[in-house]
Amino acid sequence: MTLPFALSRRLRGLLLPLLGGAALLLGGCAASPTDKQALAPLKPLRIPAQPQAMNAHPANGAIWQDGTNVALFEDAKAHRVGDLITILIAENANASKSTNTTVAKTDSVSAGLSSLFGVQPSLGGYTPSLAATSAQKFGGNGATTQSNTFTTTLQATVVKVMSNGNLELSGQKEVMLNGGHEFIRVVGVVRAADVSPQNTVSSTQIADARVEYSGNGSVYDAAKVPWLTRFFLSVWPF
Repeated sequence: MTLPFALSRRLRGLLLPLLGGAALLLGGCAASPTDKQALAPLKPLRIPAQPQAMNAHPANGAIWQDGTNVALFEDAKAHRVGDLITILIAENANASKSTNTTVAKTDSVSAGLSSLFGVQPSLGGYTPSLAATSAQKFGGNGATTQSNTFTTTLQATVVKVMSNGNLELSGQKEVMLNGGHEFIRVVGVVRAADVSPQNTVSSTQIADARVEYSGNGSVYDAAKVPWLTRFFLSVWPF
């Protein structure tokens, strides 16, 4: 069965715009989102603390001016708000736990009627007696082992100088990879005496330390357990 010529022309006129729109959509989908993300300008991270502004000094001809940034008799170690300290992160954590529990219990009950008012009772030739024995035993074993290692270097900013001279630090680093973003954050308090002459301090010498290493992106999303699976695991009784 053949369509009339006028009807076929009308169908072609409707199909051609639809095919053209589909081709444009496919071409737009072919553009990689990573290319657009790579061309986007990088946003700087927030600076935890700014150093105090230097006041203008009178032109009195003196070489030394009070309140300047020049320290003639001090080393280069950080000691003011806004100074930078290199944190050497070397965290090694190993934990092991083992438990063994054994519970055993045995009960025995025995009773008999030998005489009643001087007469030996008998039921069908049998002497009434009662005996019961029960035994319970439980044993359980458990063991767990965990090991973590984190090694890197990070610059931190002095955000506060305490009254006793301790320095409160805060530092962060953001690394952008093809699979997503990775974040490293460190906060804590360190003694000024623990800062080495090279202006470095170990993460093991930081008090109230919080070391965070996290990330997001397609790689991390693929490693996550789906939310519906987490729901069933939370309510599954076995």
